Amino acid sequence: MTRIGVITGMTREADCLDGFPIVRVAGASSERAYDLATALIADGCEALLSFGTAGGLVDGLEPGDLVLADKVFDADGRVFETDAAWRERLLAELDDDGVVRSMTGSATVVATPDKKRALGLATSAAAVDMESHAIGCAAVEAGVAFLVVRVVADPVHRGIPEWVFGSIREDGRTNYVAVLSGLAKHPWDLPALIGLAGNNAKAMATLGRVAGLAGPLFRFQ
Repeated sequence: MTRIGVITGMTREADCLDGFPIVRVAGASSERAYDLATALIADGCEALLSFGTAGGLVDGLEPGDLVLADKVFDADGRVFETDAAWRERLLAELDDDGVVRSMTGSATVVATPDKKRALGLATSAAAVDMESHAIGCAAVEAGVAFLVVRVVADPVHRGIPEWVFGSIREDGRTNYVAVLSGLAKHPWDLPALIGLAGNNAKAMATLGRVAGLAGPLFRFQ
């Protein structure tokens, strides 16, 4: 039986994959994403999928837009190409409802519009996340297939209060006590959080739809 290992950054992304056999959550950590990817390969997975949300780096990508990366850059300039045949099979299943663009990875949060635009210009990437480059690195090292399915949650023009990321636990769940504490210290960020919640809802809806159409193997075969 073919085994596909799926890695997400957050638990809420993994929740879109109910019924999928092999899903791991990296907790928005590049290092943990790499460790999970190598462990999945060692455990017999024949392909790796990076699944979840991303930040937009260019105009034209809005919350809920699907990005299927053709390649992912890392901070050292390495390029990890995704499996073209796998990507095309998935696109066909989705009636081409998705854009094929390059992505870049970051081990740290890229939270402000200025930082996102600068990263997009520097890398020519359309979106960024914290896991895909690490998963791609592990896949290339092991010679297994690799695919990226990411949905924009925060577009390039929307910033995220950086303190918010301190509320993400290692298991990928949100520490709501930390969120409330952060809001108490930064009450002016409440409108931004409300907007972020709405954008995330759109992203989760797209992820759930894609997972339902793709099936447990995500059209790997």
